[in-house]
Amino acid sequence: MRLVVTRRIKPLRFGGIIIPLLSIIIGIVIASIALLVLARVPPTLVYTIIAQSFVSPQLLRPFVLLTILGVALIISFSAAVWNIGAEGQIIWGMIAAGYIGLFVAAHSMYIKPSELPTYENMPGVMILDRSPIHPVVSVLNVSPAVGGALMILAALVFGAIWAFIAGTLRAVLEIDEVASTLIMNYIAYYSFNYLVTGPMRGLSVQARNFGRTDALHEALRFQRLPIAGTTVTWQEVATMVVVFVLAWVLLKYTTYGLRLRILGSNPNALRAAGVSVRKYIIAALTISGAIAGVVGALIFAANLFALNKIDNVVSPPTQSMGYTAILVSWLAMLDLKGIPISAYIVAGLMQTGNSLQAALGSVSTAGAMISGAAITHVLVGFVLLTYTVLRVFTEYSIKVVRGGR
Repeated sequence: MRLVVTRRIKPLRFGGIIIPLLSIIIGIVIASIALLVLARVPPTLVYTIIAQSFVSPQLLRPFVLLTILGVALIISFSAAVWNIGAEGQIIWGMIAAGYIGLFVAAHSMYIKPSELPTYENMPGVMILDRSPIHPVVSVLNVSPAVGGALMILAALVFGAIWAFIAGTLRAVLEIDEVASTLIMNYIAYYSFNYLVTGPMRGLSVQARNFGRTDALHEALRFQRLPIAGTTVTWQEVATMVVVFVLAWVLLKYTTYGLRLRILGSNPNALRAAGVSVRKYIIAALTISGAIAGVVGALIFAANLFALNKIDNVVSPPTQSMGYTAILVSWLAMLDLKGIPISAYIVAGLMQTGNSLQAALGSVSTAGAMISGAAITHVLVGFVLLTYTVLRVFTEYSIKVVRGGR
């Protein structure tokens, strides 16, 4: 007796819509049952908060960032180059943006206590520390527009370089990119801590005591949209639109994008045409890493405003969005046009996890001990598991054959 698995010749009609939709519904139902059994959370509470979360303006920011990251991963995944290192690329984007914002576009310096009144009224100056011994100010060196552009550009370059290393290891030394990009994430975490607590450590009392950089000058911080209940900035929204459009043009209307897609389906065809497969492996990872690096600049300049030492790699400043974006790309069935939809779904489930954690304190003691991240992982995990099962049974025919070979 053996199992024979064959791909169906005729795919399920409207499968691109039906499968993700059913995955969400069934996955949420199973997750609510799991939360009821494990933490005694009433399913009605889960469904109510899910309904509220999917219309909450608070999901706008994770939606925007996950869309950008989903696009970044689709570019490499389309070429069958598995970039699991978006986390590390985001981290290096944060480092690059932090360096530009804190040391190039502006700089911190000590002043005398008697000089504080003078600097308070000086244009382009932000008071960081009013210490009676060593006050610290941040002085703007360039215009905010130039500073913001430099932060994004530096993040793009550093994210690309970090991914280029992994791409070269895969293309030249044939080292699997899944393992190398995953390991490089942790190298990025520890490099971040070394720089933040060492060369990039701030001058203010808080920065010296807690191992962090100084705060970014207020003029260089990205501007939030005037929408109540959200922290998303117009720079983040503009970046999402630009990245999505450029990726669409690249993959659908350029020879370069066509070759990336052929690399994912039939690399031997590229070799037969005399095209360097190594070149496109490196390009796929480098482009993907560049976009992920830009997200690092957005996180820093739109939300964090300072780089703090990572005390626990389980809770990095990226909020593990580099890993979450992998779920976004798979839920979109590796289709670029499905990325905004899957990003919205995952962002809604993330918001559900946070909101449900806040509500659990009044429901059960066991429930109050579950973190929002854990709830999110349960919800997203069951959705993705359901999606995988449904996709296997709708795209493949599985038969049990008795006897014979």
